[in-house]
Amino acid sequence: MKKLVALFFIFLLSCGPDPIPDPQAVFLLAPKNFNNCTSASRINNIEREVTFRWTAALFAESYELIVQNTITQEIFISSTALLNTSLILPGASTYQWFVRSKSSLTPVTVDSSSWQFYLEGDPKSSHVPFPAVIIEPQDRATVELSNSNSYLFIWEGNDLDNDIISYDIYLGRDPKELLLKEEKIKSSQYSIVLEPDSEYFWQIITFDENQNQSKSSIFSFQTN
Repeated sequence: MKKLVALFFIFLLSCGPDPIPDPQAVFLLAPKNFNNCTSASRINNIEREVTFRWTAALFAESYELIVQNTITQEIFISSTALLNTSLILPGASTYQWFVRSKSSLTPVTVDSSSWQFYLEGDPKSSHVPFPAVIIEPQDRATVELSNSNSYLFIWEGNDLDNDIISYDIYLGRDPKELLLKEEKIKSSQYSIVLEPDSEYFWQIITFDENQNQSKSSIFSFQTN
């Protein structure tokens, strides 16, 4: 009898509804990563209309485009069921963007990778560097220190004018109170002695020959 009851419950479970699949991430198409957005339409002396495009995602019913001005930190959001949408944005700025896949069948959302582009203002002016791309340590990572308790920070700089001259690295225990650890670094890596079993926050500021600068986001990590 017990075996029959167990088999009955197994039968009920096997006949239950199929699990609802989570939406998948899209692949971004345009504007291209680290490119000058030359296809934008001129609205006035300040604003440009930019068209964003991406591929379809499995199990997604709609998409949310999220664009951030990396100089002012202003965020622009547009929702659509299509694979493209346009936004009017201020020129002469660098932007970071990604697409969020959504479905009405599940609260789970999935973000695409993040791309950056430069939106022209005055075509005769120099370009602001893109915010540095953090390589090591990754955000929220736990890292191993060397025998001397040092760690090698690595990042990547990009500028359409190819005139980056230096970087400043900021580090601290509080994201609101970062301290300048080293300035005018000529390479894209720098080693710092850290305390074990501690949480840190860090940021890179990029400078070019024309005194333009950009700030990366603030990232956190934990030492073992």
